[in-house]
Amino acid sequence: MLKLRRTLALGAGVGALLVVAAIALATPPSGQQVSPALVGTLRDTQRIKTDHIKFRTKTPVEISTFTITLAPGGYTGWHTHPGVLFATVQSGAVVRQVGCQSRTYTTGEAFVEHGDQPTGQVQNASTLEPAVFAVTHIAPPGAPRRQDSDPPSC
Repeated sequence: MLKLRRTLALGAGVGALLVVAAIALATPPSGQQVSPALVGTLRDTQRIKTDHIKFRTKTPVEISTFTITLAPGGYTGWHTHPGVLFATVQSGAVVRQVGCQSRTYTTGEAFVEHGDQPTGQVQNASTLEPAVFAVTHIAPPGAPRRQDSDPPSC
């Protein structure tokens, strides 16, 4: 009986360490302020093809619009998004990392994120000024806006 208790205690200890290690790997945001989201549901399916742009939904989707401000040196933390997200830099510059590749976006430039991409992160390129970007996120109703994830091993 004593051996069984020790084995159970050891198993519980190892399990707790694994949970702590998994939590430590995820990178939460730092210096990120998100405005309240304006959310609308597009209930009718859409099939639009105009001006060399295609947009199609097969089921209802939620469209969320919000603004993210990153303090000097701030970052979003590593994460993924369900659906499709469009971001436009309103002021400052941000460095967007997807997997092991990065690119800088400045005021007036935009980028797209989607659920089939590897984990990503956006960081303020400045340590002196904030960076602001507007976001429109299209996702299945009730889906989380983001899912924290571990950084890539580059």
